[in-house]
Amino acid sequence: MTKNAPSRKGREDAFIPRRLNILFAIVIILFSILISRLAYMQIINKDFYTDKLAKASQKVITNSSVRGQIYDAKGVALVENQVEQVATFTRSNKMTARQMKEIATKLLQWVSLTDVDVTPRERADYYLADPEVYAEVVSKLPKDQRLDTDGNSLDESTIYNNAILSLTEEQTAYSEEELKAIELFSQMNAAAYFETVNLVTDSLTAEQIARIAANEAELPGISTASSWKRVVAPTSLASIIGTVTTQQAGLPEEDAKDYLAKGYSLNDRVGTAYLEKQYEEVLQGQREKKEINLDRSGNVESITTIQEGNKGKNVKLTIDLAFQDGVNAILKHHFDSELSTGSARYSEGVYAVVLEPKTGAVLAMAGYSHDTKTNEVKENALGTVTNTFVPGSIVKGATLTAGWENGVISGNQVLVDQPIQFAGSAPINSWFTVFGNRNIDAVEALQYSSNTYMVQIALDMIGQPYVPGMILNVNETLKTSMEKLRGTFGEYGLGVATGIDLPLESTGFIPKDYSISNYLTNSFGQFDNYTPMQMAQYVATVANGGKRISPHLAEGIYANNAEGGLGEVIETITGRDLNQVNISEEEMGLIQQGFYRVVNGESGLTTGRTIADGASVSISAKTGTAETFVTTDTGQVLAAVNTNIVSYAPSSNPKIAVAVILPNLTDLDSSTSKRITTEIINLYQSLHPMN
Repeated sequence: MTKNAPSRKGREDAFIPRRLNILFAIVIILFSILISRLAYMQIINKDFYTDKLAKASQKVITNSSVRGQIYDAKGVALVENQVEQVATFTRSNKMTARQMKEIATKLLQWVSLTDVDVTPRERADYYLADPEVYAEVVSKLPKDQRLDTDGNSLDESTIYNNAILSLTEEQTAYSEEELKAIELFSQMNAAAYFETVNLVTDSLTAEQIARIAANEAELPGISTASSWKRVVAPTSLASIIGTVTTQQAGLPEEDAKDYLAKGYSLNDRVGTAYLEKQYEEVLQGQREKKEINLDRSGNVESITTIQEGNKGKNVKLTIDLAFQDGVNAILKHHFDSELSTGSARYSEGVYAVVLEPKTGAVLAMAGYSHDTKTNEVKENALGTVTNTFVPGSIVKGATLTAGWENGVISGNQVLVDQPIQFAGSAPINSWFTVFGNRNIDAVEALQYSSNTYMVQIALDMIGQPYVPGMILNVNETLKTSMEKLRGTFGEYGLGVATGIDLPLESTGFIPKDYSISNYLTNSFGQFDNYTPMQMAQYVATVANGGKRISPHLAEGIYANNAEGGLGEVIETITGRDLNQVNISEEEMGLIQQGFYRVVNGESGLTTGRTIADGASVSISAKTGTAETFVTTDTGQVLAAVNTNIVSYAPSSNPKIAVAVILPNLTDLDSSTSKRITTEIINLYQSLHPMN
């Protein structure tokens, strides 16, 4: 060994302090990081963590309030809330499934249930509510249903589902009385912590309410309260009111996400269709909100009301129930008459819509559907926006509009009404073609209801003016011309959404596939199908000079008076201006003149003169007779007609626009729809004088 070389022991002694120094440095760095983090949490971001801690010990619960009501134009209630006493359950954050099971069994002493419908899952939940039973069931599960491949326990929800799947029918077989307890338990078990739910039972008697109150000490969370039940009055408007969910059903699954984003709770009762859904946010009352503060052990320290609940606002309609019922009676009387003669045996029903042309207010929407198999007739106001029909010649004012817009006719242009004969096909005629060819202008084309005038417009639009015996060329102009024709019809509301304040209205039946023959017949209303509401919007647009206005059922939103009834107006609702028909004032005047002459013309070819018989005011109209076919019970095919009328009155200053649809009559000369039109206008005049 070299004399001056350091010993091995000396080197090791020198290395130990270096290790300690490194260790101390690491500890100091970690403490520095910890102190910095604490400083960040307690000083820099103190508010964030203070708020987070507060929220962890707070819970805000909401309870819905009584729903607003719907009234007719004169304040007659169409849907009300029937107040009833119910048993309620408030679930605490420390209540166990076993306790709820015991409460449900005890409560059965003082409430009754009928028509109990318990699912297999609810039976299983009830069976496993006892911890000892649940533990025993889990212990018997196969290992792979309790543990993962590493021997760790599966998550509790997976184990619970496996436990449910392992149960046999014998284990969950219960008596009728036990099934009632399961029904109550299931309702309680569905409640969130601190949530109060109304238990669905048979109506409580005064004695039952008293007994529940007297035994509340034995029934933790159980009480009684006032609830409400939606009651729709049995009127002819019942079908457009819609429905409201129960508290148990809560938010519809398809709309839940949107409602939750607006602050709704899962068990809130909401409108599911028609007016109830359209005006949901108006009718829904202001929710009561309570803040519950918990201590560190999870016990309730305080409950504070942070928002009072208020009844929902009310909706008042534009429809006067007296007029609506009168229109219904007129329709029913005449349809029954057609049934008695056999003419309406295969008709789908009868419908009428009355609008205020200048505002779009719906004054009546009435109808009856007819089951051609059973011969049963039912009220069906909803059919005015959901059912579609071939319109017939009522559309000819729109066809003239397409002619002017596309530059194929000018002003009150004269064309020859003549048989339209294509090579190798049957001719297209007007009903009066048998009297010979004649020169007619645009006004007369409406007055006499000329099919061939309209076909010549359609031919000119595809660039193939009529020549007797011509061969039609089918090319790209057919598609663009049909689009143009339908586009013009849409300016009047035909084949497009009318904008009515009801969800899910039909926009008609507008086939994507069509031939050149379909295009030509569409020009006089024999192809596309429309709803009665669309036909009413069309004639209202003619009546007001060309402005298409969205129909609206709601006249306004109203507050509640001291008794909870209809209070002061909060908001007035009017129709929206959707578009202006793209023709001149003079051209629209020609359409109006034609509509006037349909009823008031002196020529023997005038198509709607009987509408004026007995009329109390001057009426303008357009008739529409669409040729259809029906198949009888024996398989026989019969010729039939849709007899439609669109009209407005008074002619000089229109206050109402009316569409009447009476389809598939086998009496091809029926004038019933004309009489219906006159009687509806006379009825309105008697209730609301127009001049």
